[in-house]
Amino acid sequence: MYLGVDWGTKKIGLAVGSKIPYELATLNNDGKIFDRILKLCQEENIEKIVIGMPMFESGDENENAGSINEFGKKLKDLTKKPIYFEPENLTTQTALQLLKEEGATPDEIEQKVDQLAARLILEQYIDNQGEVSEESL
Repeated sequence: MYLGVDWGTKKIGLAVGSKIPYELATLNNDGKIFDRILKLCQEENIEKIVIGMPMFESGDENENAGSINEFGKKLKDLTKKPIYFEPENLTTQTALQLLKEEGATPDEIEQKVDQLAARLILEQYIDNQGEVSEESL
């Protein structure tokens, strides 16, 4: 089972799955985030963690890359799970558009957008797994 992560400065979206991922949760990015993720990893029998790494269309990492790398390092130290960074671009905007098309209310959008983005990141990783198989951290 894999854990997909959409990292944000305020919220972190999570999804799980190995063939067909599904949304799991949206957590506040606060002092308890690592404890919460560790607990979820244990409950969901997570084998590896896939974190979205926002990239510009040029292929360069965006301004959050350093924070996301640091988050990944801490997560690896805590969970002892392999960490993979999946290049991604505009997944939150895509998730927002999908939720609007489904007729989600503003409250539903706020609750689900980050975990849907995490699912999209994890789906992309699974689809590309034959090409991207090296552990990032």
